[in-house]
Amino acid sequence: MIQLADRSLTLRHLCARPCPLRCDARARNQALEMIARETLARPRFGYRIVPVQAVRGDAIDLGSVALDAPVLAAEIGGLKAVAAAACTLGSAIQERISALFAARRRSLGLALDTLANELLFRLADRAFATIRREVRRSGLGIGIEVSPGDPGVPLEQQARVLALADAARIGIHAIGAGMLSPMKSLSFLVALGPDLRRRPAPGRCNCCPSRDRCTVK
Repeated sequence: MIQLADRSLTLRHLCARPCPLRCDARARNQALEMIARETLARPRFGYRIVPVQAVRGDAIDLGSVALDAPVLAAEIGGLKAVAAAACTLGSAIQERISALFAARRRSLGLALDTLANELLFRLADRAFATIRREVRRSGLGIGIEVSPGDPGVPLEQQARVLALADAARIGIHAIGAGMLSPMKSLSFLVALGPDLRRRPAPGRCNCCPSRDRCTVK
């Protein structure tokens, strides 16, 4: 399923947030105005829910794709399906960030980059909420949510996750070493089963080198 997100609602959410300590308030406001004025963000997400055929050790057989995802395979409570999702803001916002740095407008470039990351995480939240509503109608519970590169899902699985999510339909591709194009994109997996309960990904923030200075978590 492919969905366009309401950019205006997300921008209002960001406007209501207090300025992070490391972000210049004036630059942040200028970046918000720039996103709205130039339509820099084109938020879209897509996802598919794929039944699990079998679990063999760390490998999950999803029919056309076999995932190496130990953290999903270890779910206690019965893994019956996996939701694969991909989100993107499009390429325009990263191009604008790069242009600002090239023009030595570092403060505004940093503010726009921070806002883009916040927008992307809010878009992922919306994608997750959409998946949750759909699976609840099917009587399934939601387990762990993880992204390629998180503990238990090797980054090398990125291309397979994108294929499961049909991410090419919204213009997302893996370009090497698990990196995504457009840059302001992400993918994630959600474990689904009748007796699963949601829990945080192990070490999602703890293993990040930017965790102490992060302004978007």
